[in-house]
Amino acid sequence: MQHPFRLAVISDEVSQEIVRVIAFAQEFRLDGIEVRSLFGRAFKDLTPADAREIGSRLGDAGLRVAGCASPVFKCDIDKPAEVAAHLDIFKRAVEKAVAWDCDLVRVFTFFRKNTPSTPRDIQNAASYFPRLLEVVKGTKVRIGVENEYTTIVGNGAETRDFLKHVDSSAVGVVWDPCNVVFMPGSGDPVAVDYPMVAERVIHVHAKDARRENGKPPEHCSELGKGDVALRNQITELKRRNFKGWLSLETHWRAKPLSAEAQHLPGGHVFSADAEPSTRICMKHLLEML
Repeated sequence: MQHPFRLAVISDEVSQEIVRVIAFAQEFRLDGIEVRSLFGRAFKDLTPADAREIGSRLGDAGLRVAGCASPVFKCDIDKPAEVAAHLDIFKRAVEKAVAWDCDLVRVFTFFRKNTPSTPRDIQNAASYFPRLLEVVKGTKVRIGVENEYTTIVGNGAETRDFLKHVDSSAVGVVWDPCNVVFMPGSGDPVAVDYPMVAERVIHVHAKDARRENGKPPEHCSELGKGDVALRNQITELKRRNFKGWLSLETHWRAKPLSAEAQHLPGGHVFSADAEPSTRICMKHLLEML
């Protein structure tokens, strides 16, 4: 099947075992895998031996690494030790990306202080990005800033304002319309928020969630049964000739994930019941495409 974009699944939304993730990707004829946690270890804790095995197995299977789903800057901006640790995590993530011939490392914008984020919050978050740009200089690795409702940049307007402070072709947006649904008072993320950032979107996550009585959801839902008009998002991506990756990030389980698992996904507990739900959602995604 010829897809309009390159398709991937986030590794731990299937399994912690690379062979199982590869089998899933091959069954659904995906182009690659976005690497988050594997072998029971968070992305930041993957060892050099892990990285070699991942690269070797994916290469043998004819699959690419769609992105490195690092947790960089999902920390408190007011804690220098945490920020320093995350700068080191970023350096190691870039090393993995280069070894895997991957051009994307996903990052965040520090834990949210206010809702909506203030101009000062956004400017403070952006002030750390020159340090990341120094790390990727001379490589083809791009920095993908994900909009995430627990961080300073969560919706289209906050992401747009953040990008005004980081004017570099090496920085783009990992767009997750579902994360906007979790923002209090948000509207249609595709019709309202996406146009604000569309020109800078380099990678897209697909998941879904449904508000109850106008309140932000507590959990994600089965793809296509929430408030993310994903068919409309796909139409918009096609219309704008999007050339990046579309990665399935299920986050929905028959037995709902805890709030902690949703915010900091990874490890065996997160992946324990993942594959059946991800299999359902991947079928829905392919039907939409």
